[in-house]
Amino acid sequence: MNRVARWLVAPGFLAAIALASPVVSRRLQDASTLQGFATSRVPAERALERKFQSIPDPARAEADLRHLTSEPHVAGTEASHRVALWLLDQFRSYGFDAEIVRYTAWLPLPRELSLELTAPVRKTLASPEVPFPGDPDTLDVRVPPAYNAYSPSGDVTAPVVYVNYGSVDDYRELDSLGISVEGKIVLARYGRIYRGIKAKLAEEHKALGLILYSDPADDGSSVGEVYPNGPWRPMSGIQRGSILYTQIYPGDPLTPFQPVSGEVVHVDPAEAANLPRIPAIPINAQDASAILSNLRGERVPSDWQGALPFSYHFGAGPAQVHLNISMDFGERPVYDVIAKLHGTDDNQWVLLGNHHDAWVFGAADPGSGTAAMLEAARSLGELARSGWKPRRTIVICEWDAEEPGLVGSTKWVEANRAELQSKAVAYINTDVGVTGPHFAASASPSLQDLVRGVARDVMDPSTGLSVYAAWRDSLTREPASSEQQSASARAAALAASPGEVPLGALGAGSDFCPFLDSAGIASVDFGFNGEYGVYHSLYDDFFWMKHFGDPTFTYHAALARMLGMIALRLDEADVLPLDVPDYASSVARAEGELAARAKKADADSADWKALSSASVDLAASAARASRALQWLEALPGSSLDAQRTDSLNRALAGFDQAFLAPEGLPGRPWYQHTIFAPGSHAGYDAELFPGVTESLDRGDSALTRRECDSLAAAFRRATARLDEIARLAQPAQAAPASGHR
Repeated sequence: MNRVARWLVAPGFLAAIALASPVVSRRLQDASTLQGFATSRVPAERALERKFQSIPDPARAEADLRHLTSEPHVAGTEASHRVALWLLDQFRSYGFDAEIVRYTAWLPLPRELSLELTAPVRKTLASPEVPFPGDPDTLDVRVPPAYNAYSPSGDVTAPVVYVNYGSVDDYRELDSLGISVEGKIVLARYGRIYRGIKAKLAEEHKALGLILYSDPADDGSSVGEVYPNGPWRPMSGIQRGSILYTQIYPGDPLTPFQPVSGEVVHVDPAEAANLPRIPAIPINAQDASAILSNLRGERVPSDWQGALPFSYHFGAGPAQVHLNISMDFGERPVYDVIAKLHGTDDNQWVLLGNHHDAWVFGAADPGSGTAAMLEAARSLGELARSGWKPRRTIVICEWDAEEPGLVGSTKWVEANRAELQSKAVAYINTDVGVTGPHFAASASPSLQDLVRGVARDVMDPSTGLSVYAAWRDSLTREPASSEQQSASARAAALAASPGEVPLGALGAGSDFCPFLDSAGIASVDFGFNGEYGVYHSLYDDFFWMKHFGDPTFTYHAALARMLGMIALRLDEADVLPLDVPDYASSVARAEGELAARAKKADADSADWKALSSASVDLAASAARASRALQWLEALPGSSLDAQRTDSLNRALAGFDQAFLAPEGLPGRPWYQHTIFAPGSHAGYDAELFPGVTESLDRGDSALTRRECDSLAAAFRRATARLDEIARLAQPAQAAPASGHR
C-alpha cells in the first residue's frame, strides 16, 4: 500500500525549531561509545555488528526476489498462501521459531469490470496493460484485472467531470466556479493524497462513481523514459489500489475494534464506516485520454493541466460513460508469518515487519522489502548459529493483506495489543524497500537518532560513503519543493537538530500504522528510493527491478544491513536507545506554535490555559529526564541492577503509550495517538496534534476545547512517565553530570 515515498522536509522550519531546543541530544559516537551501551560492552557490540554486516549477500536477495515474483499473489488467494508457506520455510531454515497465524477478513475480488465511453462517441475502455515480449512475466495469463479494492458493485451511466487530484482544494475550486459533481461520474488523477480520500470526497459531493487514472505528468513520460525503456509508467500502465477509508480505521471493515475480552464483534457491511459507497475503477492514461479529450466547458487552470496532448476542460460532458462493476465480497483467509529468534529475555521484543501480498508480482512493492528482510533474518540466524544469543527476542513479521488496507498487521496487533504494549521495544518497518539509491526514513521522534547512528555505520554501495553521508548529500542537492512545506513537514521537524538530516513523520500507508497510531509503539519506516513509476502495476516485476530499480541488488543488501543493525542495537543495548526526553521537549515546543496558530484563529484563550501549563511541565520533566540519562550514559558501566534497568527500559519503550487518548480522535476513535495521525484529508501524510488541529480547521469551538483537554491529559501522562524515567535512571545519591548528552 505504501505510496511512492515523498519524505517531507522543510529546512527553514527544521532549523528554527532545532535552534530553539533546550534539550539537544547529539550522540556522535566514536569507536569507543555507542548510544545505550555501557562503555565496557561497546567493543563486543562493534565486533558483532561487523560480523553481521559481512553476511548479507546481493545474490541471495536477487534469488529470493525472483522466487517472490514468480506468480501474481493478491491477498485472499491461494497464491498469497503459497508465498506465506515459502516464507515460513525460509525463516525456519534460518533458525527462527516460525508459524503462520491465520485470520479471516472481509476481502473483495473482482468478478466483472467494464467501462465504456457512450457519448459523444462510443469506445470500450478499461483496457488491460500491454504485455512486453522482452519481459515474460507480463505475458502471464494469471495476471488479475486492475481494480480498486473495496469498491462496491455498481452499474451507473452519467456525464463526467474532471476533478484534478480530487482533493478538498480541488472541490473548492469547482464550487467557486459553480460546477457540481452531483449525479456525475468524476475523473481524478492519482497523486497528492491517498486514493481512499479521493473516493470519500467524491462520495461526500454526491458523485455516482469515480474513475482514477495516472497522468503522464505525475509518473509517466513527462518525468522520464517509460517502461520497458525506462523506469516510468507507460501509457498503458494502471495503478491498482485500495480505496478503503483507512483514514477512519484500517484493517478488516467488519471488525473495526478488538475488545479487551478477545471476543470479536462483527458489524454489518452496510454499517461499516470505512467502506466506500460509490463504485470506482482505475484506468490507464490511454483510456483517460479518450474521456478527457471529449470534455468541454471551461478550460482548467494551469495547475490542473496534465501532460496529455490537448487542453483539459472541467466538463460536465459531453463525455458520458457507463461504469459497471461487480465485486465478490466474502470472508477470505489472511496468512501472517510470525518468526521469532528467542532471546535471553523473552519479555522484551524487537519487532520488524514487511508485507508479502502484492497487486500483481510486486517486485518493488513489497518484494524488495521482503527480500531484504529475509537477508537480515538469515544474517541474524548465522550469528545465532555461531554462538550469539539475542539479549531480547527478535520478532520478524511478514503480513498478508496489507494492500487492501493493512488487514493482516491490524488483525495481529489488535489480537495481541496487551502483550505488545507490555513487551514491544519498537517496530521497524520496510515496504517498498528498494527502488533506487536514495535512502529515506520516517520515524517516531524517539527513534530518529538511532536511525541516523546506524546510517553512519552502514556503507552506501554506490558512493563509498556512509548511508548517512549519501543521504545528507542527496537532500542538499534536492531542496524541498513548495508542496513539501506542509503540516507533515512540521510534524517531521519534531526531533531535528542543527546540522542533522531530518526524518519524516509517520502518517499511514503501511504496516507501522496499527503499531504507532493504535498501540502506541515507537516505529520507523525506511528504504532506498529512486525513479519508480510502475507502482501497483503489471510492470512492477523482476524485469523492472533487474533493469532499473537495483540491477546489482547491492541496495537490497544495504537495506538488509540497515534493518539488522537497528535490530541489533535495540536488542543488545543496556538502556534502550530511545530518546524520549528530546521527543517530549520537541512536543512541548511545538505546542507553542499550535497555540500561536489558535490565537490567530481567535480561538478561546481559556481552552489553552491547561494545555500550555501541561506543556511547560512536560518540558521541565524532559529536561530532568535528559540530565538523568546523561548521568547514566557517563558511567563506565551500568550502575543499575537488572530489575531497575528492566523497569527503566519498560518506561522508555512505553513512552508513546502515554500519548494515547482512550476515546480516540474525533470521528475516528481507532486512531488514539494525540501527537501523530494521518490527516483526515491526506490519508498518508502525518498531521501534528491531529485532534486539536483538525478541530481548529473545522472552526468547532466545543470540539477544540475537548481536544485541548485530551491533549493536556496526554501531556500530563507523558510528564509522569518522564519523571519515572528520571527516578529510575539516576541514583538518588548521584549528582547530574554537566554538558549535553
